[in-house]
Amino acid sequence: MSFEANTNLDEGPPPSAARSSPLGHLIDGLNGLGSLVIAATMVLMCADVFMRNLFNQPIEGVSEMVATSIIIIVFLQLPATLRHGRMSRADLFLDPYLLRNPRGGRRLRAVFSLFGVFACGVIAYATWPLLLRSWTNNEFLGIEGLFTFPTWPMRLVVVVGASLATLQYLLLAWQDMIDSRRSTA
Repeated sequence: MSFEANTNLDEGPPPSAARSSPLGHLIDGLNGLGSLVIAATMVLMCADVFMRNLFNQPIEGVSEMVATSIIIIVFLQLPATLRHGRMSRADLFLDPYLLRNPRGGRRLRAVFSLFGVFACGVIAYATWPLLLRSWTNNEFLGIEGLFTFPTWPMRLVVVVGASLATLQYLLLAWQDMIDSRRSTA
């Protein structure tokens, strides 16, 4: 029996995998916001290169803003990546096993999702005190006098994104357990 993973990204997940709900709309909205942050970051980097080369005047704080925007993009788009089945994973073992043993494969996938619940939950839990500290202490990134910006928005995005990813992993584990009970074999 040969196995070939589906690598066609245009097909998307089955309709039941991403049902419409207020949570789903929130997650997809944050994904769209992440795409806007990507576009703004690209424009900022291009403008910085343009200013450096033509006028020998770089834009202050670009490196700090780009570093922060990468973190923001990841956590804005992580829940949608999970929701739509686009998270990178090792399909070499899981997909053939799922075809041979649907019940066991779904249960194993649920266990993997529970590990995701743990990992994203730890990230949200560990970032919460940092968010509170950056808010109360008015923490900033950058070089004082040249360019600074507050750290709390980035930390807020990490807490919200990791929390939503935790919830999404829980929903995936729950769905896999329900599906494993329905499947035969």
